[in-house]
Amino acid sequence: MFRGEIMVLPRPVLLRRLGVLVATLALASTLTAGPASAVPVVTVAGGAVSGFSRDGIDQYFGVPMAVADRYASPRPAPGWTGVREAVRHDDQCPQAVPLPIDLPPIPALPANSEDCLGIDLYVPPNAAGRSLPVMVYLYGGAFVVGNTTQYDSPSQLVRDGDVIVAIPNYRVGSFGFLALPELAAESGGATGNQGIEDQQFALRWVRDNIAAFGGDPSNVTIFGESAGGMSVCTHLASPRSAGLFHKAIVQSGPCSRSPLVPPSREVAFARGAAFAEEMGCGDGPGRLACLRSVPVDGLLESTTHSFTSPNATWTPVVDGVVLTDTPEGALRAGASADVPILMGSNSEEGGTFVVLFDYAAGRVPTAESVAASVREVYPEDADAILATYPVAAYPTPADALSAVWTDSLFACPTVVTADAARAGGARVWQYRFTDAPLAPSGPLLPGAFHAADVPYLFSRLGGIPVPWTGSAAALADRMKRTWATFAHTGDPNGPGLPAWPDSGASGHPALQIDRDRAEPVTDVADVHRCGFWAGVSPADRVQ
Repeated sequence: MFRGEIMVLPRPVLLRRLGVLVATLALASTLTAGPASAVPVVTVAGGAVSGFSRDGIDQYFGVPMAVADRYASPRPAPGWTGVREAVRHDDQCPQAVPLPIDLPPIPALPANSEDCLGIDLYVPPNAAGRSLPVMVYLYGGAFVVGNTTQYDSPSQLVRDGDVIVAIPNYRVGSFGFLALPELAAESGGATGNQGIEDQQFALRWVRDNIAAFGGDPSNVTIFGESAGGMSVCTHLASPRSAGLFHKAIVQSGPCSRSPLVPPSREVAFARGAAFAEEMGCGDGPGRLACLRSVPVDGLLESTTHSFTSPNATWTPVVDGVVLTDTPEGALRAGASADVPILMGSNSEEGGTFVVLFDYAAGRVPTAESVAASVREVYPEDADAILATYPVAAYPTPADALSAVWTDSLFACPTVVTADAARAGGARVWQYRFTDAPLAPSGPLLPGAFHAADVPYLFSRLGGIPVPWTGSAAALADRMKRTWATFAHTGDPNGPGLPAWPDSGASGHPALQIDRDRAEPVTDVADVHRCGFWAGVSPADRVQ
């Protein structure tokens, strides 16, 4: 389905196409290209590495960064002798296929391995001896899925933007976010943030090693989408991340008032205890040892590793050590007053989640299922939400549910987060992405759905070229230049780019980003009913 083509598919055909789409994306994420030509050998903390050249840039895949025992903090990877070939992506950190759908046979998926903490580097040619801005990308996936292979590669961003992009693996699911009192006791109080600690280790690795590739450790931008954006917010709030980066980009990151907001230790401990019980490890003194002895596949059988609802089990945790406050609270208190921030959301984020939570489960939304979904996430405010978003006011029940997820989980949390950062002294540029890469309407992924912005920043995804042409290619070029300009200067404004006032200007404007339009707008909060959502919180967001 391409932009401009509106299709209405019978339900069986729709579900078959969804299955093929998911299978295709999963297969694409396994594809890598071997070395095309040699590139400079670079010496890092563990030893020397050689990469390869493709798409006009130098690439180094799977550079050993860290190792970690299960549920423990990462530690430096052991060194090696000779020159290590860095031409293959790492295995992915353990994760389950998150959808309740029977997929067509897939020849190969990224292998699960607890030895997964490597980093991929994408470097302009002849960068040695230079001092280039560094952009560290943190992948999304609701903190239950994601890997570096999916984002191969940001070649145009690197080549034309004259930046280095680093993409580290980090642990997800229970492997990355299990919190228990026993873990806190053995790690000085840190618990439930192993995946965030992996990211912090990556930022320290970049600080200590990136100069060897031609990067400037004093000019590091962190950026990420979805849970990657939430990760960026977590680093903005974490005292352990201070000084490891200097600019931040949050794309569709639900950083406040959503189920991904870091809970208190007590809530996280309750989640961890329930998981241990589900795994047959009980609540006794041997609970942690029991969990560490369960095979990887056994842990992944837990329903908590699936992604069937906005409610989340595995998120960062306000543990008092790695994270001492929620991102909203820390930003409002000035935790990152000296860090320029670019953040935004897409205008129809919720369409992706209707596909994931309804169509992928074999269900076409109805008025009754919409009500049930809303009550699951917002039990105390469901009646008010359903009255504000009546199914009868939308073309289909799916459209009504998409609007609820868009406004509550992304658009309004972005507005709140931007307000908090600005109140804490940070300079913030906000955007609303409205381009529809597929069809502007229809039953599957209409409008600017969740993650619709990602293909405009990467030239390949899963090794597959992104085939933009015409105005879409022009938009992709403009976004890459804007993101790179921000990495260079801390301001997205530059020659040939749209004028973008920061959100401290009159009316708190946001830049609307579309292939047909790039201008400031001041109606984001009104369009997405953020006044209504100011008084609503998910039931699971308990402090």
